[in-house]
Amino acid sequence: MTDAFPIAWDDPRDAELAWEWEEMHCPRVFTPLAGDYMASIIEDGMNYRYEKFGMPVRYRCRLINNYVYVGEELDPTADREAVRKKGRENRLALTKTVRQYWDQRVFPTLMDSYKWMEWAPLETAPLAEVAGAWDELWQKVRLLFRLHFMTNAASYQSLDSLIDLCTSLLDGISEADALRLVQGLPNDLQRVQRDLFGLTRRAREDSRVAATITERPHSALRELKSFERGREFLLALDEFLTRHGHLGQSFDDLALPSWKDEPALVILEIGKRLREPEQDPESARQRLAEDAEQLADEIRERLHGRPDDLARFEEALAHARTVGPLTESHNYWLDRMVHAHSHRFAVRVGQRLVQAGVIEAPVDIFYLYEREVAELLRKPKTMRPLVAARKSDLKHWSAIQPPKYVGKPSDLGTPSGRFDSPPPEQTDAALLKGTGACPGKVAGPARVVVTPEQFEGVKLGDILVCPSSNPSWVPLFGIIRGLVTNTGGVLSHAAVVAREFGVPAVVGTGEATRRIRDGQWIEVDGTAGEVRIL
Repeated sequence: MTDAFPIAWDDPRDAELAWEWEEMHCPRVFTPLAGDYMASIIEDGMNYRYEKFGMPVRYRCRLINNYVYVGEELDPTADREAVRKKGRENRLALTKTVRQYWDQRVFPTLMDSYKWMEWAPLETAPLAEVAGAWDELWQKVRLLFRLHFMTNAASYQSLDSLIDLCTSLLDGISEADALRLVQGLPNDLQRVQRDLFGLTRRAREDSRVAATITERPHSALRELKSFERGREFLLALDEFLTRHGHLGQSFDDLALPSWKDEPALVILEIGKRLREPEQDPESARQRLAEDAEQLADEIRERLHGRPDDLARFEEALAHARTVGPLTESHNYWLDRMVHAHSHRFAVRVGQRLVQAGVIEAPVDIFYLYEREVAELLRKPKTMRPLVAARKSDLKHWSAIQPPKYVGKPSDLGTPSGRFDSPPPEQTDAALLKGTGACPGKVAGPARVVVTPEQFEGVKLGDILVCPSSNPSWVPLFGIIRGLVTNTGGVLSHAAVVAREFGVPAVVGTGEATRRIRDGQWIEVDGTAGEVRIL
């Protein structure tokens, strides 16, 4: 706690815990409702997993000065090493059935929930019934993220196991090398890139359509309706949004809309591609798949004469290629889609609050807490002055850099794991060290992106510098030359996506967005895990 970041603890006991800013998913200030959303999905979902695994750990999530912080409480009588061992054993057991778990339980539950969210009669039901639907929405969100945290525990473990095996069997094989074995598989992220390529090609076929999008992107949706080929393109855009319109939120901020809510976001990305010749992403995927198979054959050759080890390798590889893709598929189908439907649901409820005189605009609902919305639907009263005050608070805190840690120093030891590795100590002003996530060395202008509005500024050949990424960032991976992030390890979302598209990447530097200036020329060495400021 500092003078610039004073903390008024709601519960004095919270001051006795160690809290860490959740920069990977929440690198900016969040509104009250977005903070409740993150607390619900992280705290409830993680604690559900710990309970299922029988682990004496309690996960906590709080909005502190509009920034999301997380912490863990470990039973003081528990042995930490025994707890870690038990967690790994449970993940290993679950990884054997997670594909079936996803296909037979998780995915059908998702589709049923989305149908309910979309068709709930929020516009016509009495406010008391809308209040009941609001409560039910949050119950569904919590259930879905309980399924999420069970799925990702097992899917990430399949890749962890592949890394552990490869690096133990063979000298000279790095973690990044082992993960190259699962690159280039047909998956949801590749499909997004391929469909965006097809949509861009459709726009390129007509010079008037292309000119409208590249020269006047912010008015293109309106102008394209005025001529036949433009309307044909809009039909193709609608098809794209039907498949992928739930993407578009750069961070896990419930207040952020999806592509379906703001199609202009897709138009902007198409405009970037129209300015330069594009490479067919399917050809690039096939090259990555061939590289993966070549590496697998090299490992098989090295294990020739060691039949037991070879059998273990083949089993781990087949399992990782079957289960590993869930590390991003669950984010595509669950994280992003729950976000999109919940955002739209909230705005619809916000419209009812506007009609009841509670708030001024539907999006003002994001400045209320979950419980406040339920109370206001049952007993409406004006919240306009309070919303205005909270908007002012949000603006104030957005200008302040939050501390990485608050509360008491942690007694849980140094965090470990390949999803979010602790950043190394940085001692050289011209060099940033991190984790090499995708091999290759490139140089180019840095494009620092820490807000959704900065997406538009990323151009072909830029090196993207950001806190983290998710499947909504896929369009940028089709045009950037390299990637640098503040957070993450070799299994983080940013690292996985970088490998999917062969983008040299260094993740987990801790402070890239604060050390590197926008437009500054930098060199990214994804093999060594280093970023040099030139």
